[in-house]
Amino acid sequence: MQVALWIDAILVAVLYVAAGGMKVFKTAKFSESAPWAQKLGPTVVRMVGVIELLGAIGLILPQATGIGAPLLTILAAFGLLLIQVVAIGIHIAEKSLKSLPVNAILVILPLFVILGRLLWVK
Repeated sequence: MQVALWIDAILVAVLYVAAGGMKVFKTAKFSESAPWAQKLGPTVVRMVGVIELLGAIGLILPQATGIGAPLLTILAAFGLLLIQVVAIGIHIAEKSLKSLPVNAILVILPLFVILGRLLWVK
């Protein structure tokens, strides 16, 4: 189970580093393809990107170093899960449903980390 949790956490972290990095470092390019980003502006897009990057770091670093683990890892995973819940709400409100399968996966993956660290791995 430990190996499965690490694989999941690394996968989630990589996905969020890519997504967050795009929002932080290529804000204009990202905003061209995301209607919500155009509406909310570059500051909000960058802020979301920074939160995603911090969540990715929080998913791996505490568990890898043993500092604050597993609580910080669980909190980081929960934060990333919340980002996706909000994203799903925004996509539904905008009737932009094509990305919902990806959002659903990005809810399930951190949820597995949360449940795994809380219930299965002590």
